[in-house]
Amino acid sequence: MTATTIRKTALTAAEKFWYVLGNVPLGAAYFAKIPVKKALADFGLATLTSAEQFWYVLMCVGFGAGYFAKLPAAKALSELPQISGTATHRQIGMPQQQQLPEASQARSADSTSPAITTHDERDQVSRPERGRSTQP
Repeated sequence: MTATTIRKTALTAAEKFWYVLGNVPLGAAYFAKIPVKKALADFGLATLTSAEQFWYVLMCVGFGAGYFAKLPAAKALSELPQISGTATHRQIGMPQQQQLPEASQARSADSTSPAITTHDERDQVSRPERGRSTQP
């Protein structure tokens, strides 16, 4: 296992501004995120709130608009090796994807702190089991 860093865990100030601005015309940005979040929930990566579940069902009533908006996100998720388990990065010759750290290790995207790694280099060194000698 190699050490990896997190690139982003929160919205930047500009992204927060544009998300709020996108919600001004009848909550357009909020309603646009619901099908994507439903796709994530289908793969076990997120949980819909009761309000989001209500709006998703309401979106699906009118000709399945919510369902059809969810399909591109679901397709993209299904093609990720971490989700589908069909191919590893080593098998297809791509660089290894980053792994998410525990919540206690997360940092915001605009933080100036050094990169956080999810792997301690000391774990690379094999350690003898307790009670056993390493001498032959």
